[in-house]
Amino acid sequence: MECYAQPPLQRDEWELLYDHSQLCEALMQEGAPVAKALFALRVDHLTSREGGSLPDETAIILLTSLNRSLYDYLLFQLGISFSRCCYDNRLHAHAGVGCSAGALQEAGDAILDAYAEELRQNHTQRTHIERICAYVQGHLTEELTLERVAREAYLSRCYICQIFKSLVGCTFGEYVKRERIQRARALLASTNRSIEEIAAACGFHSATYFATVFKGIMGMTPSAFRHSLHG
Repeated sequence: MECYAQPPLQRDEWELLYDHSQLCEALMQEGAPVAKALFALRVDHLTSREGGSLPDETAIILLTSLNRSLYDYLLFQLGISFSRCCYDNRLHAHAGVGCSAGALQEAGDAILDAYAEELRQNHTQRTHIERICAYVQGHLTEELTLERVAREAYLSRCYICQIFKSLVGCTFGEYVKRERIQRARALLASTNRSIEEIAAACGFHSATYFATVFKGIMGMTPSAFRHSLHG
């Protein structure tokens, strides 16, 4: 499709090309439909000056900056990197080339929908993580195998392994050990219970294994840790 030359953009139109903060906030707080409606207004404004079209280079700038603005905003606000989504959306940025407002709108909608889906999946995963962590906290004295937790949470073992590594930063087994040692530290500091009693209260089947795990995480034995609190 042939694109016709356009007069230079005005100052406010440059802002429309690069400043997508309002769209980013709308996506996270109000959802994709609102963000897409705001993007439609932006496209209408930019394309209304010359028969509903944009030069290819300007269209790519608009869509690329939208994609990167969403990535940066969500990374800053949530501390989550949607790098794969950002990378995949480069295809949408070039799909909007063709000078028509409709092509731009469709490409922008695809970018916004991609991030909206990532946010939805992330929210679902975090809800699952919260449920799993709450279950672990309530059953630290018991045997906590991945199979048992998966059954209680109605989730697959593979899914739990995946979301734990990506959202918690450790494996499920590492998380359970860390939480047990955290409880052990509190008991060592606040009670006079024996090492054997504390080991059992934190889900360890033997004081020896408890001491090994504790030293591996804390760098000292449970007895040395207790002594350090009163030394």
